[in-house]
Amino acid sequence: MKLFAVFQLINFPLAVFKSALCEKVASKKPIQFAMGFLLSILSNVVYSQVTFTTQTAPQRIASLNICIDQLLWELVPRERLVSISYLTADPIWSPIAEQVKGMPVNHGLAEEIVPLKPDVIFAGEFDAPTAIELLKKLNLRVERLPLPRTLGDINTQILQLAELVGTNEKAQQMVNNIDRQVAALQTVNNGKTPLTAFWYSANGVVIGDGTLEHELMQLAGLRNLAAERGMFGFNQLDLELLLSAKPQILIVERGSDDAYSLAREYLSHPALQHADFNVVTLPAGLSGCAATVISDVAAQLKNSLAK
Repeated sequence: MKLFAVFQLINFPLAVFKSALCEKVASKKPIQFAMGFLLSILSNVVYSQVTFTTQTAPQRIASLNICIDQLLWELVPRERLVSISYLTADPIWSPIAEQVKGMPVNHGLAEEIVPLKPDVIFAGEFDAPTAIELLKKLNLRVERLPLPRTLGDINTQILQLAELVGTNEKAQQMVNNIDRQVAALQTVNNGKTPLTAFWYSANGVVIGDGTLEHELMQLAGLRNLAAERGMFGFNQLDLELLLSAKPQILIVERGSDDAYSLAREYLSHPALQHADFNVVTLPAGLSGCAATVISDVAAQLKNSLAK
């Protein structure tokens, strides 16, 4: 009776089992055969359920991260996004703020996410640890994506996210576009004497070794004066020291007046205005969300240096 109930639960035709059992019962002990057959059927059922789950892309997607939001915006239909970070709707921080108007936003709080019943929640490496811990305790699926630190990491992140949401073909197109732009950047100064440069950021910060910016400068054939001075990452540099280094190129990121007011104050200094170097202005966002702007940055850097 119990065995019959089990087969009912897994929706397996009892007649098929009886037929198979009758054929084998003469050569095997009935109990041993029945248990072995049952385990075989159950394992097949479990396998088919796992396979179905892994092949079904999540339809209700929530994100706590502004950079992941921007990738998802490119990769999946709008109706699959049930919540994005509030920063993505802020034009100071997000290049797609106008496009996401009206989208449900969150502030990285678990109580904002749970009622939405998402199939998956995406977060960055350092996002909302308390909220994420609670969401996991509630058995909600959370996927953390590491911060890309190299050009290779950017492609890896795009493909990883696409694998999780089921948009591999679209992601491959994005990666191919990035690869083409980077390859074009590599060739822009082939055979030319490298120009000296600083990558100048807000608060008079220059960007040294161990960064995406440094990697891009190397690809463009530039000498990163910050790296040559032993600087790693982001370092503040006095204006006097910057001028005394006599860079040929000063690279700055475009941004809103509110977000980058300090950087613009530095750039409006009379000493810089009369300095003998060229200013290359790139699209904003590389330092914050590299994966979404790297192709545009590479193209702009190539075009600026080719002049």
